[in-house]
Amino acid sequence: MIEVQIAGAGAGKTYGLAESLVQHIKAYTNHKKTFALTYTNTATAKIEQEIIKQHGFIPKNLCIQTVHSFLLNEIIYPFSSFTLGDVYNDASIMILPSNPRYKHSLFARLRERNVIHAENVYNIAKLIIDEKVSRHRTRANKAKVQRLLAILENCFDKIFIDEVQDLDSDALRIFEVFGCNGIDVYMIGDPKQAIKYPKALDTFVDKISAQEYATILKINNQTRRVPKEILAISNSFCYENQQQESLSEIVGELWYIESIDARYDELLSGYIETKEIVCIDKKAGRYSTSSKHKHSFPREIEDMIRESKHKKDKILFVKAAFTDFMNNVTEIGARAAINRLKARHSLTLEKYHFAQLYELCDKCKEDNVQFTIQSIDSVKGLDADTCVIVLSTNTLKYLTGNNLSKADHFNKEWKKVYVALTRAKKKLVLALDHDLLSGSNMEVVKDAIEALGFASHE
Repeated sequence: MIEVQIAGAGAGKTYGLAESLVQHIKAYTNHKKTFALTYTNTATAKIEQEIIKQHGFIPKNLCIQTVHSFLLNEIIYPFSSFTLGDVYNDASIMILPSNPRYKHSLFARLRERNVIHAENVYNIAKLIIDEKVSRHRTRANKAKVQRLLAILENCFDKIFIDEVQDLDSDALRIFEVFGCNGIDVYMIGDPKQAIKYPKALDTFVDKISAQEYATILKINNQTRRVPKEILAISNSFCYENQQQESLSEIVGELWYIESIDARYDELLSGYIETKEIVCIDKKAGRYSTSSKHKHSFPREIEDMIRESKHKKDKILFVKAAFTDFMNNVTEIGARAAINRLKARHSLTLEKYHFAQLYELCDKCKEDNVQFTIQSIDSVKGLDADTCVIVLSTNTLKYLTGNNLSKADHFNKEWKKVYVALTRAKKKLVLALDHDLLSGSNMEVVKDAIEALGFASHE
């Protein structure tokens, strides 16, 4: 059985999920495992905290994981050899080359070492448990899949999934298969926040809504977080039947600040230092959305460095080598830094290794960065008293509705704006950097955002 609950931003999805989990755990005391899944480690921590608040402790038969961890540990590692004949015992999150040929070559080399890349987790897990895929054309293969699903039904009690809009079509199909085969699945999410896969959840709901094994629950259109003044704007980015009603007692404030104001840098820095949400659709100009420490060497290069002739701790040695490399990229440039890395560690590099390293340099290079802030993608699920949106020309286009075609409605950029608009509990601030908006008439821009209710910061 599958239950799908649609709930908008600030509706208390995590609280409601935890409440449902606690009720379920109290009602059932069998030997099977119950799973609470979500997309990020930060989100799993929120579920853990909420369950402890409501229940006092985490029950031993409750597993709180990311969807990726669940699929790796419960499906791919133990059963890939059973239905696919492929063995996987490790996973990689290394940066992928943008060139498709290099990417597929990398996947093949990882598979030879029994390593799966994170990008392939959903697809491989679907191949393992879905008898309708072409890999299981024969009766014998279908029988293996059916046997595996019977095993899983005996082990899994119920699966609760938060932020289900972050899953792609392969991942959604996996949980549909579970729901069709005796494993209860409860999904909660908001298709208006589906940035990475904008249409996947909508398509999935349309597909299963007429099926006997699925129940689409009444949409929760209330929000406890978003104040009324801000909601008046965010509701214009909702589906026709999903405009929200605010339960917040706070009216809300709408402001904008301009980079030509002498206080701009001080105000922005203050919001960042006090841990308010400051976000942009993607890094641009003097705004960075990532740190070089989030990146690492490609897996094969990391292994070469780890196994090179030295008598130091291997993990620390690789980390030190990466720090040295990135410092060299900044000081002497990518080409010289790569050559120095190669010489220092006696590396034998193939052509594709050079391509990977140059791409790593491009991803980590931050020219003229003054502010390190968050991407809109990364603030989904977060909230703060104040949310500052640094406007790009693209965000401005969607916010003001200028020159939007019908195809632009509810695409990933549209949904980014909805996410950004629904993070603030008290004050929403638009940051107008004249350099980022250099192609726009700033007087027209200010007129447009003032028409939405924003006022110049006092």
